[in-house]
Amino acid sequence: MQRPLLLSFCSPLHVLLLVVSLFGTLLGGCATSYHSEKSFWNGQTGFSQTQLGPDKWQLEFVGNDLIDRETARKYVLKRAGEMAQSRGYEWIEVNELTLQRDAVRVTPSRPVFGFDEEEPDLFLAQMQVQHTTSALLIFTLLHQPLHEQCMEAKYLVNIKINGD
Repeated sequence: MQRPLLLSFCSPLHVLLLVVSLFGTLLGGCATSYHSEKSFWNGQTGFSQTQLGPDKWQLEFVGNDLIDRETARKYVLKRAGEMAQSRGYEWIEVNELTLQRDAVRVTPSRPVFGFDEEEPDLFLAQMQVQHTTSALLIFTLLHQPLHEQCMEAKYLVNIKINGD
């Protein structure tokens, strides 16, 4: 049986590399999902949470280039409302909310191919700037509101996000 002309030039390794690169390209073009948790595999974007006390939490969300500050703010407030309700609380007190947009210059490392120091390196000329948007929320879970700045969990859970 004769292979089609296009496939006769492709080894299984070439096909695998093509599939992996296409998958990476597709993932790179997506905004950080509301339901993502931070991990090595998603570029350290998504949610992380730390319990600071019996009812006090720190919640952080880091998004990629496609997430703006307002979306990051909605993400952490909505997640805080969900955390409150899942633990039997009806209110949260926002202790601190910080929004930040960072630009990080990413320079690919130079491969060692025996280049001369004086030779122009087109590889290094391909530097990129990546943006991340982060939201850090420190909050306390409450059964009753302590003051007017407290937020009701059932309201926060119903915050509409772009994809809703």
